[in-house]
Amino acid sequence: MAGKAEYEPVKRSNHSTVRVGDYLYMWGGLQPGLPEVHNNDKKKALSSLMEVYHLPTGRWEQKPTTGNPPLGIWGYASAAIGNEIFYFGGVCNHDSCYHNSLYSFNVDTFTWRELSPTTPHHGPMMKGYCGMVAFQLNGEDYLAVIGGHGPSSNNAPTQPNAQYDSGRYGTWP
Repeated sequence: MAGKAEYEPVKRSNHSTVRVGDYLYMWGGLQPGLPEVHNNDKKKALSSLMEVYHLPTGRWEQKPTTGNPPLGIWGYASAAIGNEIFYFGGVCNHDSCYHNSLYSFNVDTFTWRELSPTTPHHGPMMKGYCGMVAFQLNGEDYLAVIGGHGPSSNNAPTQPNAQYDSGRYGTWP
């Protein structure tokens, strides 16, 4: 009798994987069956799953999450501070729908939390394909969003300066 096959995530692109402790957390990305809509039940079901890789054992598992995950499901930026992974921006998978929302994902509770909603009125421009790094300065945690691409029709002008979030997440200058 053959043994049970080990779980492997579906192939995808335009996603990221973040390390926290002995685990890699992979979320979202362009993947088979992702609806080309702003939001619906199928998209929420796909985006409510986190792929987790345990480095010491080399095993993948898929875990359900709670809360509302970001709508920018691919082309987003991510970085970790402690047990929280932060997700910025991304592409919604329909038309030219870019986001500038900031979400956190708690790796202990597997819960999503929206910290700053998408809006053209504040924060970095709505975009995807950017980078984000987490760093500490004078004992305070920061997130810096770098580069990216977004539509010009509903967006703030291209920003020549860096934008960052202070340790009070969701308070873009």
